[in-house]
Amino acid sequence: MKYFCQILISIFLSSSSIVVAEDYVNFFTMENLSKNSSQFYTSERLSRMGLGFLSMGLVANSSVDQKIQDWYQQDIRDEKTDLWSKRAKRFGEGEYLLPLALLAGGLCYRNRDLSVGRWGLNAAHAYLVGLPPMWTMQYMTGGSRPNESDDGDSHWQPTQDDNGVSGHAFVGAVPFLTLAKMANNQKPLQYLAYAMSVLTAWSRVNDNAHYTSQAILGWYMAYESVDAVFDRSSEADNLTVSPMVSQQSYGLVFRLKW
Repeated sequence: MKYFCQILISIFLSSSSIVVAEDYVNFFTMENLSKNSSQFYTSERLSRMGLGFLSMGLVANSSVDQKIQDWYQQDIRDEKTDLWSKRAKRFGEGEYLLPLALLAGGLCYRNRDLSVGRWGLNAAHAYLVGLPPMWTMQYMTGGSRPNESDDGDSHWQPTQDDNGVSGHAFVGAVPFLTLAKMANNQKPLQYLAYAMSVLTAWSRVNDNAHYTSQAILGWYMAYESVDAVFDRSSEADNLTVSPMVSQQSYGLVFRLKW
């Protein structure tokens, strides 16, 4: 895995056709954060995400999730999958990946043409845009981990638990989905990055830490977060979202025009 990622990064750094998401020098302004957050909450994206959660909700609130889990644990999982899963899980450690993205992004303030810096800024912004709704949906779905307790299962029980969406799958997908978006003119690299983006989600199922629907939702929210950072095709309807920070609290301010 380590050498595979080194090869991937080397190809990326030598790329000559990179898609730019923003003016990187001014990327972390409140205006840009508000713009990209609002882009995440467009009616088209929310409708699409609603369908995604509905389909996974049908899986989670039936016996399908448990059947997939039982089949995988009994017939697929072995020492080899555990070895690869241990490596893939590292990409989903938020305490390392978010600082890494910010650190890489900081390189753009010395050389704005550096590809790894552009990747870092895009990935960091996707985290800032996507983490709050991902955390919210973890509680709103309220699913439990496999074998977490005697009555723990994938069924949604809002606010009763916080594992309905896999956080590791989300964190681990963002870096590779960002790379895929930046390399959209280089199809082999793009397809490879998309394939790599699912590894952390797969590792959660392998490790019996999340149900399949939970892993898929984590990956899917990462996809929509990254897509929102790169989406410049339309404005954010009548809904705008702005960061709000004070000495006592922080959060998001929603404004709806009608």
